[in-house]
Amino acid sequence: MNKQAKRILGFVLGILFLVLLWYIRSVVTYILIAIVFSLVARPLLKLLDKVKLKGRELPNALKAIVTLIALYSIIGGLVSVFVPVLASEIKIISNIDYQQVWESLKDPIHQMELTFAEYNIQTGDQTGEEYLKEKVLSVLDLSQVSGLFTNLISGLGNIFIALFSVTFITFFLLKDRWIVTNAMEAITPDKYMEQMHSASAKIKNTLTRYFLGLAGQITLITLLVTVSLSVIGIENALVIGFFAGLINVIPYLGPMIGAIFGMAITLTTSLDLDVSTEIVPLLLKVASVFAIVQLLDNFVFQPYIFSNSVSAHPLEIFLVIMIAGTLAGVTGMILAVPTYSFLRIIGKEFFSQYKVIQSITKNV
Repeated sequence: MNKQAKRILGFVLGILFLVLLWYIRSVVTYILIAIVFSLVARPLLKLLDKVKLKGRELPNALKAIVTLIALYSIIGGLVSVFVPVLASEIKIISNIDYQQVWESLKDPIHQMELTFAEYNIQTGDQTGEEYLKEKVLSVLDLSQVSGLFTNLISGLGNIFIALFSVTFITFFLLKDRWIVTNAMEAITPDKYMEQMHSASAKIKNTLTRYFLGLAGQITLITLLVTVSLSVIGIENALVIGFFAGLINVIPYLGPMIGAIFGMAITLTTSLDLDVSTEIVPLLLKVASVFAIVQLLDNFVFQPYIFSNSVSAHPLEIFLVIMIAGTLAGVTGMILAVPTYSFLRIIGKEFFSQYKVIQSITKNV
């Protein structure tokens, strides 16, 4: 078989492989989640490597079980705090009389209508009041939140199978740490074996630092938002803070969603207050908290995480995230940075002869 035929065959096989991955994407998702869990757990696993029982190291299976218990204890603790309060909020929101809310907002909105008229702001065929009523009620009508969560859960498929699959895969990734390396060796030609081992070590270290940094970022944002909102007297500050920290993993869009969620919860728990003298100032305070935390995240947290894990220029990261978002939506934005880090390391090890690869991997 000549070189041209080999290239065509390789291209066809590559396309077939991508198609296969698409059809088994749920399994691929489980594997990716398990890999992330195993990377985040690496420091604990290394710590357990140093523990000796009667002069002997702990069995790998025991270390994997202890690590899994620690991971799921943290996740379970967060769920036990977050879900009951969220369920309570959903119940409150679903019982809100939105017509009554509109009546309480009538006077402030009338003032806004006068302002619209003064500055000749057009709202189409509707009057200013009708336009604002439509927009306000569309924002406040969160009565479908419970249905949204139901659809989300059903869309994830069988939760039990997903949980079992991720746990099973994570256990063996923790117990038999050579599995990934062996899999990479199996698909790597012998002449590239040295580069593969180097790339494998760098990928593990880089992604471990990245995901640990991401966990630290979520924790910091949760703490800052929770403490700040508690100081100004917002109910369920912990839930708002944790949601803001978690949703922040979605670049650029996440912070806005977190702020909208926080202001919505604040509004629904403050409907007994006067709109102009109490609710509006309260919402402005909440918005200010999110704005300050976002500035800290943009100029302190994220640069530190990226400089210590990815070593890429902020503009480079921005473009990568935007391209990934265009190609794969929110999921692409979340996976953009770790995937880009992975590809940079592969490029550095296997394609360093090209100038463009040298340019984007000089700090790897």
